[in-house]
Parts: sequence; C-alpha cells; structure tokens
Amino acid sequence: MDIYWIMVALIFLVSVPIQPHRSKYRTKTYLWIVFLMMLIVSGCRAFSVGADTKEYVRIFNDIDNLEILKKRYEIGFLLYAEILHHISKDPGILLIVSSAICVGTACVLTYMYSKNPVLSMMLYILLGAYFSQMNAMRQTIALSITEASFMILIRKDGRIQRAVSAILILFATTFHTAAFVGFIPWLLIIRYNRTSGEYKGFTVSNMLRKTILIAVGVFGAYSVVLIVAIKILPQYAGYFRGTWSDANYNASLFNTLIQLTVAVVGAIVFKSKALNNPQRFAAIMLSLTIIFDTLSMRMEIWGRIAGMFSIYSYLLWIPEVTSEIHSARSRALLNTVVVFFSAAYMIIVLVYRPEWTLVVPYRFR
Repeated sequence: MDIYWIMVALIFLVSVPIQPHRSKYRTKTYLWIVFLMMLIVSGCRAFSVGADTKEYVRIFNDIDNLEILKKRYEIGFLLYAEILHHISKDPGILLIVSSAICVGTACVLTYMYSKNPVLSMMLYILLGAYFSQMNAMRQTIALSITEASFMILIRKDGRIQRAVSAILILFATTFHTAAFVGFIPWLLIIRYNRTSGEYKGFTVSNMLRKTILIAVGVFGAYSVVLIVAIKILPQYAGYFRGTWSDANYNASLFNTLIQLTVAVVGAIVFKSKALNNPQRFAAIMLSLTIIFDTLSMRMEIWGRIAGMFSIYSYLLWIPEVTSEIHSARSRALLNTVVVFFSAAYMIIVLVYRPEWTLVVPYRFR
C-alpha cells in the first residue's frame, strides 16, 4: 500500500515547482509526469494485483479460442486482446496498453476541463477510480471511450458532434455492454444544451432534490427496476441472479453518502447559480452516480454501473465546487478537508476492506 501513498505525495510535490494552475503548458507538463508515474505502477503490476486481472490474462493467453470466448465476452475487447497478442505474447502488454488508455484519458479530461488538476489527480487515486482501472479492465476501457465521447459533446454540441459522440458510446459497448448507460447522460446533455446560454432551470439544488426523489423511488420499487433491466439487457440476467446479485450494503451505503455529501456541498456553494456546460455535465454525472450507488445497496452489480459516472465527480465536479469559492484561504481550507477525508476513505478501504479492490498487497511483475 505504501506505493500508493508515495504516488499521492508525489502528485502534490511535483505540482509545487511546476504550478500547473498558471498556464495550460504547465498543466500539460504536470499531467504528463503524473501520467507516466501512474502508468508505471499500473502497467507493471503483478497479475495478482486487481480483482479481475488474472481473468484478463487468462483471456489473453487463450485468445486463439476466439469463437469460444465470444460466447461470454464482448467482441471489441476480444479483438483488442487479439491485436495485442499479435504484437507480443507477453500478457504484460495487455496491462500496459490498457493502463495507458484508462489513465491517459483521465489525464486528458482533466487537462481539458478541470479547474484544479492537482486535486483531480489526487482524488483519482484516493477515491478509487485509479484502482478500478486496475480491476475491471473491460469496463474501464469502455469508460475511457465514453469519456472521449463526452469530451466531444461538451466542447461543441452540433449534429456532427452528437453523431460522433453516439458512435463512440456504441463502440464502448463492444468492450462492455454496460456502456449503454452512457446514452442516459448523452440525452440529458443534449436536452440542456439546446437552451442558448446558461440554462436557468438547472441548479444544483434542483438537481439534488430530483436525484434524491428518484433514488428513493428506485430503491423502493427495486423489483420493477430489475424486471426492466433484464428486459433491456437479457444477456446480463445471469449477473442479476448469480454472485453479483448479492448486495455489499456497507460499501454501497458508504459510497452513496460520499456522493451525497459532494452534492450537498455543491448545492451550498453554487446556491441558485446557473451552471455552464462543463459544470452541468459534471452535475448530471454526479446525479446518476448517486442513483446507481443507491441501487447497488440492493444488488452489487449496480455499483459497477455507478463507476461509469463517478469518475467525473472526482476529476471535474469537486474541483468546480472548490474553485467557486473566491477567498483563497477558504478555498485552500476546503481543498485540504477534501483531501484529508478522501485519504481517510482510502485508508479504510485498503486497510480494513481490501476485498473491495484487491490491489493490496502491491507487487511489481
């Protein structure tokens, strides 16, 4: 676990001489250093690090039986593994390239839209998104593709951008079918972006009220949600009845409370202020995270889907909230509090609940 704390410390210490907030060039330099550091740790890890790493290594080594594997895994991921297998027979290439895709996309998103790259990168590790890409490889590659999709849509919402964004989400589903949930924020973003200027009806307080109502509703009417989910994704019916049908209630409640706290603080800071496009996007993703984390209290599989949205809370939303505070002293204090409690979360998970991530003990390959 020490290596993760060293990474967090270095992410902060490297920022001191570079001062990434001063210019985009400095931000780019800083993120390149952070990217290479995280790539080395993630890409060169032992096959025992990460809950699903051994399974993906097995798929890579067994890729010659492609027709058999197609019955269980999405074709996009299998072709991706097959291409890498042609380049090198060493399964380590799968970890290195996948880590480069997942970590690299997070860094690009941070470069383009985060108002505090240092905070974004620290939370990327402390709140578990970095560990997720070391576990659920198919899902996090799909997530990376949807990140690219949304970056296009946030930047400019035209017909071409919408089409390209939708195509990327469809492409992401060839790595993990759950990426279809990306069309939920896709539709919401288009809806709100149709209004010229800042959308006056979308405030954090309104979003939070609606989110809580929906979350309580889906929790109470879970049997109906389950029926609809199986109808839409019949190939995942086994997940709803198998191992994933169990509920890790404590973990789910813990994650839900974290996201709710972030949303409440945002509502206090922004008050009734209308949000711009990146802020509105991050708020939509936060809302969906809360809803699916609530569902995961009923069944663990929903937590994986929540992971398709939660990364934006860490990389975008929290930096947006803290940067909204005009007093430099108050802003620094809030950033410190956020990092402190996020570090406490990481300690709890890695020390007392290591089974949530299975990334400790860490070993280089």
